[in-house]
Amino acid sequence: MLKKRKLTFIVILALICSITVLTGCSKNKNSGENLPSANSLITNKFAQSMASGHYSQTIKSTEMKQSSRDNGYFKGTNPISMTYSLTNKDKTQGEQLWLTDSELYLFLEQNKGKWIKNKSTADNFDPDQVTRRFKPSAYTALNKAVAKHAIVKQTSTNYTVTYNGNDESVWKKLNSLIVDTLNTPGSQNMNVAQMVSAAQVQNIHISYTVNKSSKMITKIDMKANFSVGDQYNFAWTSKFDELNTHSDLSVPANIQKDAIDVQKLKASQKADN
Repeated sequence: MLKKRKLTFIVILALICSITVLTGCSKNKNSGENLPSANSLITNKFAQSMASGHYSQTIKSTEMKQSSRDNGYFKGTNPISMTYSLTNKDKTQGEQLWLTDSELYLFLEQNKGKWIKNKSTADNFDPDQVTRRFKPSAYTALNKAVAKHAIVKQTSTNYTVTYNGNDESVWKKLNSLIVDTLNTPGSQNMNVAQMVSAAQVQNIHISYTVNKSSKMITKIDMKANFSVGDQYNFAWTSKFDELNTHSDLSVPANIQKDAIDVQKLKASQKADN
């Protein structure tokens, strides 16, 4: 009887061990849970998730006494709304814009409270300097680099995919997106942009929040700290939220109606001459 019990125990133990071996391969190496891969969670529905949303970005250097901030809404790249401010020491200048495929509506402080309307490519402006940060393709290389090092965790409703580190492959992909933060139609901080291109990264944090049911990304948080030589330290943040919830975004009717049309004004002045 005792031998029979020992045999039964050994069989059960062997069965448990075999199940552990078989299921161990599919467990997430970071949490011990059966979770989707970081790559699938980030990439499978990235483009769909970035169809529209709200965003905010900042960059700051205490040593340079400079900072910039922009935030707004987007529906793909048409339209985009943006409120931008640049602070240099104690002086701050700002602008607001709406950008479509063909038109740029711009509100500058020096416009005396008036919106102006112009071609989106007027005065040699390249719209891609603004629109690139909203194109899913701009994040393809970064997403792949992040997925190789990211940790996946879960709550009752979401997955989170998180990267913390200073891997050079991630930094190279992130660098150009940071430079985009400095580009708007009314002001471009080229000195800082050149510094960013030559900077040394200290730390990067990137996280994606993914809805468990839909597998859609609902929020993306990015932060980076980097330095230029021993002189200047920078802190950069970028946040996308309210993703895929602004499909009805459009240039407000009052702005379209009241904006001063620069092209018509030029044509009128030319006719008078």
